[in-house]
Amino acid sequence: MTDRWNIEKHLLQKNRIPQNIEEKIEENIIIYALFDLNEELKYEKRWIVLTESNVQIFKDEDSELIFKESYQSISKVKNERFTSFETLKILAADDLPPVATIFYTGKQRMMMGQIHWYLSEKVEKENSILDLKIDLENEICPHKFYQQNTLAPLREVQAESAGKGQSTLLRLLSYLKPYKSYVALGAVSAVIATAMSLIPPYLSGQLIDDLIRPFQAGTLTAELALKKAWPLVIMLGATYLIREFFIWVRLNRMSLMGEYIAQDLRRDLYNHLQEMDMDFFSKKQTGSLISRVSSDTDRIWDFIAFGIVEVAIATITLTALCITLISLDWKLGLVMTLPVPILLWSIYTHGQKMKDLFTKCWRKWSDLTGILSDTIPGMIVVKAFSQQEQEKIKFSKANKIALEQFEQVHHAWTRFWPALMTTIHTITMVTWVLAVPRLFGASDALSAGTFVSFLLYMTMFSGPIEVIGQMARMMNRAISSAHRIFEVLDTKSKIHHKKDAQKLEEIKGDIEFQNVSFSYDGLRPILKGMNFKIQAGEMIGLVGSSGGGKSTITKLISRFYDVSKGEILIDGTPLKELDIVDYRKKVGMVLQEPYLFHGTIWENIAYGMPEVNLKDVVEAAKVANAHDFIMALPNGYETVIGERGHNLSGGERQRISIARAILHDPKILILDEATSAVDTETERKIQDALDRLTQGRTVIAIAHRLSTLRQADRIFVVNKGEIVESGKHKNLLEIEDGHYYKLHKMQKDMNENFAL
Repeated sequence: MTDRWNIEKHLLQKNRIPQNIEEKIEENIIIYALFDLNEELKYEKRWIVLTESNVQIFKDEDSELIFKESYQSISKVKNERFTSFETLKILAADDLPPVATIFYTGKQRMMMGQIHWYLSEKVEKENSILDLKIDLENEICPHKFYQQNTLAPLREVQAESAGKGQSTLLRLLSYLKPYKSYVALGAVSAVIATAMSLIPPYLSGQLIDDLIRPFQAGTLTAELALKKAWPLVIMLGATYLIREFFIWVRLNRMSLMGEYIAQDLRRDLYNHLQEMDMDFFSKKQTGSLISRVSSDTDRIWDFIAFGIVEVAIATITLTALCITLISLDWKLGLVMTLPVPILLWSIYTHGQKMKDLFTKCWRKWSDLTGILSDTIPGMIVVKAFSQQEQEKIKFSKANKIALEQFEQVHHAWTRFWPALMTTIHTITMVTWVLAVPRLFGASDALSAGTFVSFLLYMTMFSGPIEVIGQMARMMNRAISSAHRIFEVLDTKSKIHHKKDAQKLEEIKGDIEFQNVSFSYDGLRPILKGMNFKIQAGEMIGLVGSSGGGKSTITKLISRFYDVSKGEILIDGTPLKELDIVDYRKKVGMVLQEPYLFHGTIWENIAYGMPEVNLKDVVEAAKVANAHDFIMALPNGYETVIGERGHNLSGGERQRISIARAILHDPKILILDEATSAVDTETERKIQDALDRLTQGRTVIAIAHRLSTLRQADRIFVVNKGEIVESGKHKNLLEIEDGHYYKLHKMQKDMNENFAL
């Protein structure tokens, strides 16, 4: 598989464990990693290898085995993070020093994190009577897994690393195709405007040589000179008018075209984001995505509207000037034109350096935007913990880092540009030095008119080079932004949509998990070989400790993620075979923290159903016990609520969310801690609304308050990715040493303590 990232090139480390180390290991290698510090915190590469029964450590330089220990003799694995490095300590007993301490830099954090987890699981398995079912052996290639996880941080930030500029530029230019007429009109206008700008210097030279000098020499009368001069003056005025008209046409067409292309990029980017899976959003900063849709497309508009045509005009003008100067006087013309390729090459090489600097700038800019997108929605938390000053410091620090990065850009640019212009002025002075003797009668005389024309063309000469230099800077900015956009557009969703996917006209609500396993990162199993079947119309409660896999089950049912192993059936049909958009319309969710959009209450309840009438919205609100409080608001259903509904109470937001679910009339309903964050009175109102909502539907309810699941047909107790108990509330309480009984007793004791 082709990968733009290479471990040896970009991380300066080997892309797999050395062969001579691998040959020394007698058992199958399950997982391995490189760590890069020794006990003295000096750089030294070593390898930690986990096999079927032990952990081993080798030196990279001479493949010497320096540590080997079986899992049975290890009691605990402990990770500690310091300012510039981390440690992984392997303990034989809590009251004894570590038998091994591994030191590593942040570059190895991802892979060492996997080592830490896997080693902890193996140790727990060896020291426990429970079967933790670590079934990843023989399912992953250790070499491939090492490469994927070592490169993962680079892939996460690949938007901030410029790709091949030429391919990115060509792809960006492909967006010009729908606007060929704009390009053609802009190009023609640019050529005409350029041609018009070349006429005045020539006419000026003609005016001097053919009229002014003969008149001063007495060979031409004033009357005849004026008669011939006025047409030339009129032609000069006409060329200026024609030039400005076509400049206006070019600017008008190209600026509009730039806006259309920026609009197309924003549309494609936003549409693509809507198709991405939840795993993508969990790994991307909101601020980074926002900056790509807004700031990056704006920079591209700037380049498309002015950069492309300006470079074309400058190239045409420069070529025409070179030809004209050589045709006027080939000696002086060569002095001006021969250095041009060197000047253009210096602009190109400087542009390559600038592209790298701009790439770093956009990375810092994304960090700054990320702070804003994190802080502003969570302003209530900031104020509640009086963290305004700390947030100011945090933002100021990121702002300063961004400023320092942009200062590097400006320092590099301002150093290069004066040097370039000084070179051009030097060439001009050399031309003067060679021309002056010829003007005063030396051999190979030069007429005043020709030199005036030459001078006027020389004054135009620096303009195109200046434009090319400025546009190179603009182009590098645009290519960096375009690459960030295309990086998102090229990211494929892990949820694959089949073209021939089935659409079930009516979903009953049968759900079956067949040997389902799932892992978010490819190594740590969240669900392990899970099997269960839910009948249509049945209410299932999911309980258990945090991190056990309850929410993951609901996410898999909603197909926010695809299973790693096994299959989920909906009414006997594999979930992967169903049309995902059609299926999700038949699945409703009420979350612990409901998300409301900025808009009216009516719009939030009717979200996804724009053609629904007010009567149905009101009826859904009444069922959700929301109608009364809505009507008490100043504008009723037309009341505009703030972003995420922050000007409503938690219970009010929850009831609006329930009304939204009722209006959609889903056949499968997921309740994720729907009453956990409200007071008792509000909980009663929400529970009453939920009781109405759940009638006639398949319901999967996650709850920590076990009292809310008394009416469930069955309760699944989920622990470490497995269903360890299932049954009715009453039956589960009869198992006195069971998980559910312990959870129930714990909550009962807690409630009694609070009551006291």
